[in-house]
Amino acid sequence: MILKKVFCHFFYFFPILLFSQQSNNMLRVTYELSFQIDSLDRFSVDTEYMYLDVDDKVSVFRSQTTHLKDSILSSKNPRALFGIQKSKFRYKIYKDQKNDNLICLYDFTTFKYKTENKLSQLVWKIENSKKNILGYETTLARTHFKGRDYEAWFASNLPVPEGPYKFHGLPGMILEIYDSKSHYHFTAKGIEKIKESVNVAEKDYTKISDADLDLFRKKIKEKPSLILNNPGIHIPKEGLDKYDRNQRARLKNQNNPIELE
Repeated sequence: MILKKVFCHFFYFFPILLFSQQSNNMLRVTYELSFQIDSLDRFSVDTEYMYLDVDDKVSVFRSQTTHLKDSILSSKNPRALFGIQKSKFRYKIYKDQKNDNLICLYDFTTFKYKTENKLSQLVWKIENSKKNILGYETTLARTHFKGRDYEAWFASNLPVPEGPYKFHGLPGMILEIYDSKSHYHFTAKGIEKIKESVNVAEKDYTKISDADLDLFRKKIKEKPSLILNNPGIHIPKEGLDKYDRNQRARLKNQNNPIELE
């Protein structure tokens, strides 16, 4: 009976012990993102794993595939890139809470763009509901962001005001967040220590305004072969036209971005 009580107390305090061990190291939260591709088709659901790396008051959010690609490129062995599945989310999001900066890097193959803005000041309403996620007691909070209403579950035992994508500002790490239609649903699947520091790798990216980025995205939808523009490679016009037809057909139903406004 005494031994049982000891184990109960150990697992109750385990999240606090885990954070205290991690507080001097970088923290990675792995999320499973479930997303609905076509807003009119509830069966058009896909999933992808995403990483949130936190170091002091700086974080980077990117797909697991993008992280793997970055690791291979830094290893000077680009041939290892062959066979890696392409991520559906070609961005890296840096939140610098020390300087109140939000830096987003977008990789469109031959075009690499960067946007830089102030961090959004999200208005959160914290409620009394509780649930357990990965051994952490979490609390419910609600907010509105870019045209969607969200419910978030944050762990105050992980006192880092961070979360996936552009979400932040709660008194604890967001371990689950989803919009009211469940078109985008982030769920934490693991938390670990890692040693690398978060550095904004932006030297190859051209700064662009949000408005110009939106215009570029519209151009890509109209003519997807724009991203193949490479002066060192000649692609016959027939090949480009075929690529455009195939891509426009594929992209036709991808009409449900996370940001609606």
